[in-house]
Amino acid sequence: MDELILQGCRVGDPGAIEALVRHSQGVIYRVCLSILNDPADAEDATQETFIAALKGLPGFRGDSAFNTWLYAIAVNACRRQLKQRRRHQAIHTTLTLSPAAFGDHPPDPEQTLIRSEVADALWSAVSELDEQHRLAVILRYYHELSVAEIARILDISEGTAHSRLFNARERMRGLMKVRATLFKEKKGARR
Repeated sequence: MDELILQGCRVGDPGAIEALVRHSQGVIYRVCLSILNDPADAEDATQETFIAALKGLPGFRGDSAFNTWLYAIAVNACRRQLKQRRRHQAIHTTLTLSPAAFGDHPPDPEQTLIRSEVADALWSAVSELDEQHRLAVILRYYHELSVAEIARILDISEGTAHSRLFNARERMRGLMKVRATLFKEKKGARR
């Protein structure tokens, strides 16, 4: 990011703010969308990111690249959205589902694992990871950030970032094997 634009943003120059948003809005939206998987929530998180960045810009010392700093703000905005989403879902579940809703058996998890396309199966596997592993995978493979950048964004050591990526890949490998087996069984049952 051009230092003149950042200086202009620090003093509230509307043109500089517009240039900053225009320059970074697309990539921040894609980060938010890949984490939240909902366009409306991603738009909200993107807007929240820029508001927080502009408020926090006077404190930005440049210890990391501006884009890394902005990604970290976006990830935190998405985390808040996810927490809010989980609270809403928990309330909805509590209010709408009784134990009798599924009879004696919960829904068959195998049915939720079967996907006809590899991309759907892969995204589903990513979605099943816990938040810390999912964020590392999304930042690395969907946004092609380096391990060092991921570590700075998530405020963890590079070793921890490597470990999270390794563990996430192992978990996803297992999930994809299960999916492939189920797909073959389902395909065989259709014949």
